[in-house]
Amino acid sequence: MPAIKLFRWRAVVPLGVFLLLLLGGSLLLLDLLVKRGVEEAGTYIVGAKVEVASADVRLAKGSVVLRGLQVTNPDAPMTNLVEADEIVADVMVVPLLEKKVVVETLAVRGVKFGTARETSGAIREPSPGSGRLTREVTQWAAGVHIPPFSLEGLGQVVEVAAIRPESLRTLVEARASVATADSVRRSWRREISALNPRPQIDSVRALVTQLQNANPLRLGIGGVTRLVGSARSTLTAFGTLRARVAALDSTAKADLRAVTQQVQGLSTARQADYAYARRLLNLPSLDAPDISPALFGEAAIGWVKPVLYWLRVAEQYLPPGLDPRRYAGPKRTRREGTTVLYPGRESHPRFLLEYGEVDFELGGARLEAGRYLARVHGLTSDPTVYGKPLELLAQRSGAAAGPRDVRVAALLNHVADPVRDSIEVFLQGLTLPSLELSAVGARMLMGEGTTTLSLSRTGGEIAARWLWRASNVTWEKLGGGSADRRTGGPQDPTRGPPNRQTARPPGWVEDLLWRTVSSLRDVRIEVRLAGPITGPSLDVSSNVGDAIAQGLRRELGREIRRAEQRVRAEVDALVQLQLTAVRERVNGLDALLRGEITDRLDELDTLRVQLEEELRKLTRRFPAADDSLNTDQSVDEGGDSFAETDPLLRGSRVVERRQASGAGCSLLGADLAHPPGPSTQDLTPAVHAHQRALREPSVRAVHETSF
Repeated sequence: MPAIKLFRWRAVVPLGVFLLLLLGGSLLLLDLLVKRGVEEAGTYIVGAKVEVASADVRLAKGSVVLRGLQVTNPDAPMTNLVEADEIVADVMVVPLLEKKVVVETLAVRGVKFGTARETSGAIREPSPGSGRLTREVTQWAAGVHIPPFSLEGLGQVVEVAAIRPESLRTLVEARASVATADSVRRSWRREISALNPRPQIDSVRALVTQLQNANPLRLGIGGVTRLVGSARSTLTAFGTLRARVAALDSTAKADLRAVTQQVQGLSTARQADYAYARRLLNLPSLDAPDISPALFGEAAIGWVKPVLYWLRVAEQYLPPGLDPRRYAGPKRTRREGTTVLYPGRESHPRFLLEYGEVDFELGGARLEAGRYLARVHGLTSDPTVYGKPLELLAQRSGAAAGPRDVRVAALLNHVADPVRDSIEVFLQGLTLPSLELSAVGARMLMGEGTTTLSLSRTGGEIAARWLWRASNVTWEKLGGGSADRRTGGPQDPTRGPPNRQTARPPGWVEDLLWRTVSSLRDVRIEVRLAGPITGPSLDVSSNVGDAIAQGLRRELGREIRRAEQRVRAEVDALVQLQLTAVRERVNGLDALLRGEITDRLDELDTLRVQLEEELRKLTRRFPAADDSLNTDQSVDEGGDSFAETDPLLRGSRVVERRQASGAGCSLLGADLAHPPGPSTQDLTPAVHAHQRALREPSVRAVHETSF
């Protein structure tokens, strides 16, 4: 029996050789793979080229060394945002098996900022996600409104013909108001015509007059009953009419209020037209809130953009919670997809830097030259898994001269929603940047000063205050030599304002601005951010703007006010006709509402009160008539009951019944049915006399009181 072979050496040997070659190749190519991975990931995040000169990976020691790191500035492709000579990282090997990177310590040496590049770092065909945050921040910066500051319109003839009527908001809104008022008026007319209350009002008025002049003795109980029934039917129909008129009155008043509010908004539109005309004629604003953003708005945006960018980077790559993370999938021959990762609390974060130290030096002879040290704790892609916030601290480590105090502290707490970030920066004794103020024709050299930044973020809202202050500012006139350089001081008393009665020289405005700003030594610039992090509002204030506004108001206020008056007069002339039409429409609506609706409603209420009062009087005088209506008695029976209310009429009715009956009843029988009294012949004249007496007003009044 042949022996059983445990290994087929002909297959094992080639497999072993292949695995050794694969391992050796991977070790040889690992440096290249890490180098390419860092470059591709960095390029995707920054939106510009990230280059690494070399990478040295030693898995046995858990060490990774990157040399010659260059990160291109996306806004300046020929400049590096940051450059590092060497980056040394101690990496845990076991998490690498799970495709996770845990860096225990990181040291960065030879960091430089703003170095020049030999080749452009722009990306020829960036991916859709590459540089997205940079584009969004740049788009926000482009959308920030910076008010213009131009004095070119001063000293020139005000060309009011440049104001086009079709560009005025007041005209557009006034025409819309006229159209609305006409539409409302037509609607009211249709409703009033459909109601047509006048015939019913006249009918009720006639009925009230009839009730007032009614003679019950002439009408009899049947006539009174019919009159009361007619009055009550009229009251019911009258109530329906009154409800419809009241509803129309309420609707009409609401329509009039809406039209009135629309007309009141024309004042806001007119103010906007005044501002539009001012801009059209290059009339400068003399308000400091407008001047300061015009002078320092561009510089403030340049200062704020990096802060917003890195906050957005932290928001995207350090998300809170344990929600699935979606990343662009690797490049494949087939269609690319999306990689979805599900972080767990018991696992390592996808990336973690437990402790990092950055040592960098700023060269040159400037005050900020020296060595600096930055430390970072807990930088991770999964803050919830790590469970601790990111801490960053930077300070100056040594120099012969320069800033007396440098403190940078940041705490990014993305462990749970809502995220809470805070950044505090304090730099004292630093050389502040020089600013070129082309609007005033001067360059401001701030020199040594202080800058502070306080920023807080809660959820999607951000609030920041950035203050720059220098106490020894010097000024240089643009295009001038050393003779145009000033270190501050009082204005030249020999140069007053130009003669207003003569032609001004071409540069008199620039001279005025130069005298105003060159006297300033203490300069303060404050930048504030507030609102959503994706699009916060920017506000800039400065004592330079205050000084310029004060100087312009003093020297140019009269001329600017004169030009503004001409502009206002021209705008008013263009819109006056339409505004008059609007006022006429509103007055017409008000008159129509009062004359055709509100007054009719008041008239209806008055007539209803009169009708109810007359009806009460009639039913109070003749309750039998009211009872007959309630019990559906006939008119004849009502007449009998009415006769029973008066003794004389009762006797007359009895005599008439006896005479009409012809039953042959004797007077004795009649006397037995009624108490003894005057004879029939004696009673009849008395009844007629009583009826005649009731026709007299004075006697009728006395008789009515007995009912």
